[in-house]
Amino acid sequence: MKTKIVPKIRAFNRWYTDQIGLLDQHLLNSDWSLAEARLIYEIQAAQPVQASQLISILHVDKGYLSRLLKKLEKERIITRRKSPGDARAFLLSLTERGMREFAALNEASDKQIGQMLEPLNEAQRGELVGHMEAVNHLLNGPKGEVTIRTQLLPGDLGLVAYLHGLIYTRENEFGLGFEGYVLKGLGEFVLGYDPVKDRVWVCEADGRMVGFLLGMRREEGVAQLRYFILLPEYRGAGLGKRLMALFMEWLRASGYRRAFLWTTHEQETATALYLRHGFRLTEEKETAGFGKMLAERRYDWSEDAADL
Repeated sequence: MKTKIVPKIRAFNRWYTDQIGLLDQHLLNSDWSLAEARLIYEIQAAQPVQASQLISILHVDKGYLSRLLKKLEKERIITRRKSPGDARAFLLSLTERGMREFAALNEASDKQIGQMLEPLNEAQRGELVGHMEAVNHLLNGPKGEVTIRTQLLPGDLGLVAYLHGLIYTRENEFGLGFEGYVLKGLGEFVLGYDPVKDRVWVCEADGRMVGFLLGMRREEGVAQLRYFILLPEYRGAGLGKRLMALFMEWLRASGYRRAFLWTTHEQETATALYLRHGFRLTEEKETAGFGKMLAERRYDWSEDAADL
């Protein structure tokens, strides 16, 4: 790396952090630090949300996040409630005071940016935004268009196992036993893979796998949904809904009249999607096979809902 570049980037970073007051004890003349203000914003954007999801969004240490959440709860900015689906899981939301604080922070931030842009004309503002987008593109890479293919290729299932091990450890603190469980199931699938009776949906963007879903025949007229996963940065844009719609279309087009899946009580976002497509909880059991105590849950779907 050219050493002359590094001091210039560091000088810009020092200027910008001073420009928007990131080093101030409190952000935007509020009662909140930068970390606290960002946390308030993310909870508002995703509420109700679990702490594990915030770790993935903010890329912060679990212990540090826990301390921030305790302070916000003590200040009555956030509230936690037991999940309606499982008494052991908690969902975080902003209180009425929290919503007022968010609105004040949001307004102050808009005002601050407006004041920064005030000396610039329209052409200069457009140029500024273009430079910012260029920085994001160069450092983070483009978030390209997602394509979905249904042809299973060598290496796909290895990546699926890798994504499950990585994401479930990071977001849910699953142990190695979970990755072993995934590898065993994928091995079972590939040994009996029949492209006529089975189907994969491989989501790709910028040459990498960003999501996956699998449907496999279990017995005559019955299929199983497995290994539904999306990278965190590709959630919330409708890709999960699109995959579920494709799965349901495949079920009916292939003549399957029943389907089922297994998940855990912690996968609330995915569970809500399953329920919207007619899946119903039919079985629950305790397990410690993934490195922690969990409730494994089976959800079933039938072309004739009366069968459930």
